Amino acid sequence: MSPQRLALRTLMLARPRSVLAILLMAACLCLLDLFAGNMASVRARLEYQAVTGERLGHLSITRAGAASGKAFEPADAAKIKRLVETAGGVALVAPRMSVSGIASTGQRSALFHGEGITSTGGGRGAEPDPHGKLNPAQPNGIALSSGHARSLGLRPGSNVTLTGATVDAPAAPFEAEVVDIYSTAEFNDSARSLLMPFELAQTLLDTERTERVVVYLSDPKQLDAARMALLRLLRDAGLAVDVHTWQELSPSYLKARSTSDLTFDSVAGMVFAVIAAAIAATISMNALERRREVATLRALGMHSSGVFLMFAAEALWMAAFAVLISLVGSGLIAWVVNRAALSYTTQQALKQAPMLVELDFNRMMMAVVTVMAVALLASLAPAFKAARAEVAEGLAA
Repeated sequence: MSPQRLALRTLMLARPRSVLAILLMAACLCLLDLFAGNMASVRARLEYQAVTGERLGHLSITRAGAASGKAFEPADAAKIKRLVETAGGVALVAPRMSVSGIASTGQRSALFHGEGITSTGGGRGAEPDPHGKLNPAQPNGIALSSGHARSLGLRPGSNVTLTGATVDAPAAPFEAEVVDIYSTAEFNDSARSLLMPFELAQTLLDTERTERVVVYLSDPKQLDAARMALLRLLRDAGLAVDVHTWQELSPSYLKARSTSDLTFDSVAGMVFAVIAAAIAATISMNALERRREVATLRALGMHSSGVFLMFAAEALWMAAFAVLISLVGSGLIAWVVNRAALSYTTQQALKQAPMLVELDFNRMMMAVVTVMAVALLASLAPAFKAARAEVAEGLAA
């Protein structure tokens, strides 16, 4: 009988020590799978905050660092928009203009950091799930965050005077009307506090230029490929531009991702350390208890390499059973929690979406490969020791 089959038959005897070790490893892997899923949901939320909350889009096109000027001339902006719209995988192209200044009602005033956007009315070509809706038929209509609206005492239909802060042009007050008030509670601090039509932002800054052009992709997974394709397309057309991803332009995402990666690596290190210790201890104790059986196999003609392969295979079988149990357990836990969360949300008629448990299948597969390697490495020392044991001492035990 082959060493691998002997190892499997030994595990099928369901000795308490081996069963407990398998359950411990399965619990550790299940914890790691759920934690990786939580990290995936955090990254998805950060992407939503950056792409939608900060209105960065998936890609942002700006003038190259070595080019003169900080914004695109009208002809260049129109050329960029025309070229990008013809590229594959592009869902929406929209110009952007950042504007800062003072908002005043006569009795109260506050600084604002706003964004000039294109108002599409929510039809085809509208930005994905935008917060703060503008009225295309109202060129002086603005959307204000709830915090700024509260500090200025404004509500939909109220009038406010906006004054843009410019370096090379005189400040020109502009009368605007609040058409929408939106909440920024689900976004980070980088979300704009005031949204206005793109033309109004140009008027406040006394310019016809475009600061940048943002691109929304139909398939965000093709982010890097789309970036390189657009950069090559625009530079071949003679435009001095840079194309940035939303990940590069969102400081909050970079910081949160660095923190989450460090946390995950720490948890994964502890999990694999526990698994390695469980494998090494279990194989060592099994080899010690079965030294007479091993000596008998050696006396019947099994080579020491066969003994080594038997205990190494036993560790791999233990890891394989633990992986199967953890995959079933992780899926079951996620299903139960999600069903309970959705049921509670429906019964309570909550407006906010429930917190669901996600699974990161890429990291789960990486964990499977890693745990098999860890199990093999942890079994090498006890398996080698069992293979080098003397046959006479084993038979006399």
